[in-house]
Amino acid sequence: MTVAAIGYLRIESTDSTAMMAFGTDILGLMDAAREDARGARFLRMDDHPFRFMVEPGTQDRLLAVGLEFRCVAQWQASCDRLAAAGHELSGGSEAEAARRCVSGFVSVRDPAGNILELYHGRKLDYTPFNSPVGIPRFVTGASRSGELGFGHAVIPAPDIEPTTSFYTDLIGFGVCDVLHLQTPPSRVVFMHADNPRQHSLALYDQPHPVGVVHVMVEVDTLDQVGLALDRAKRAGHPVIASLGRHVNDNMCSFYVLAPGGIAFEYGCDGLLVQDWARYTPTVSTEGDLWGHEYNFPGVNEPN
Repeated sequence: MTVAAIGYLRIESTDSTAMMAFGTDILGLMDAAREDARGARFLRMDDHPFRFMVEPGTQDRLLAVGLEFRCVAQWQASCDRLAAAGHELSGGSEAEAARRCVSGFVSVRDPAGNILELYHGRKLDYTPFNSPVGIPRFVTGASRSGELGFGHAVIPAPDIEPTTSFYTDLIGFGVCDVLHLQTPPSRVVFMHADNPRQHSLALYDQPHPVGVVHVMVEVDTLDQVGLALDRAKRAGHPVIASLGRHVNDNMCSFYVLAPGGIAFEYGCDGLLVQDWARYTPTVSTEGDLWGHEYNFPGVNEPN
């Protein structure tokens, strides 16, 4: 294992004001109030300078996934493996690294076309986190478990076999579960990073119009999940999956559409695996233990 966590997402939005309001008023994230020459807005959930960069644009879509490495040596080793396998790496300038609050990064496309930003040396912000809706903390890490990342993301990968090999052989993820869905007939490959979160990234073998199937953030209690569900309903945001609990990572959650169509999963009770050497990857045909009645046009979303 080399990749430590899923660190941040860059999201393009046709209405960044609406997206920021969703992030703060519904999800309970903090407006980082950072200056940006390109007009980006930033959402915090812990002592990282941001976890979501919302960039104004002409589309609503995922731009890039930021993957964190614990040290420059592990980062360089992964870059070397990618280059040796024939993948084109684009080095980030000092100015671009500063914009992301990292010491260094490179960009690369996976075989499905998703853009990754591999980085090391995140520069933390120790201004106290202050949720506008009173959330004490998001589950992103602790002294016992280490850095967990912001949560997880599920991204499209129609050509799933080479894309899975790319992430496991070159980036350093491990497969923890494969879910086979009947409606539509499809497959989801869940992968863990070098931290206890049951999965940090997953690949869905179907295309998706906004470049991400869903994004998950986690809070401490079921009450916080319920309060967020109430906020989403009051504000009129489409709830595309009712409250339910997943089989593989134990997450109790609901799903809601943000402005522009990106789905967010909001949950608690996510499984932490303390010893991956003792973990046996699973194959599932059911995504949910209970609940999660999906209401998304023609598609039952994976977890």
